[in-house]
Amino acid sequence: MSEEKLVALFIPALGALLLATEDKKGSPLTEQEALAIRDNANVMMVTPAHAASMDESRGYADLDPENYWYDWQMLRRELGRKPDLDPGARFSYVNDSEEAYRGTITDAQRTLSHFRTLMAEKRGSGVFAQVKALLEEPGYRAYLWLLVREDEGTGFVGEIYELPGRFTQFTLRQQLAVQDADVMDWMILEGETLYGGYSLRHNRVKLDAAGRQHFDEHLGVRIYA
Repeated sequence: MSEEKLVALFIPALGALLLATEDKKGSPLTEQEALAIRDNANVMMVTPAHAASMDESRGYADLDPENYWYDWQMLRRELGRKPDLDPGARFSYVNDSEEAYRGTITDAQRTLSHFRTLMAEKRGSGVFAQVKALLEEPGYRAYLWLLVREDEGTGFVGEIYELPGRFTQFTLRQQLAVQDADVMDWMILEGETLYGGYSLRHNRVKLDAAGRQHFDEHLGVRIYA
């Protein structure tokens, strides 16, 4: 049996540290300041059960260190702090060996022809077609959504529009070739209607009602077709 994956537990909580530092500064923290606080905070690696127990004793869930900036801005909004800052995107860090997640890849691969049909039908109507691919470099890897700029029949040309700060060998607006076999998911956003997005649906069902509302608001989705 493999060892249980450990997670970071900040003591004191990362959210409390950021709040205290912002209060002391008297103005909103910059992303670089928040990052420095996260990287220099006292942290322990514990089991998920231990971290959940600590959240319960605190009465709230701490910020996700991988999504520290997004979660920090959401906390500031909940507390009514001004000015309101752009939180950017919230990235999902998944266990790609999880059976349910692997099923979303199978669904996406199985329906690529439908994706191409929808793109052709909706071309010129202002929709956003995207594919998800795995980007890797030494020491870091993540699944990212790319805007489809061209359908090459056996793959796609996608453009990076959101990029975690830990990547150093990729840049925003860079275009990448993604073969059909490397497409991890696809989606088309038409107004407030989402087609595809199997991994998004997978992540959404894990959230509570408030989390789903934030999720839908960030995507701008009301209908999952």
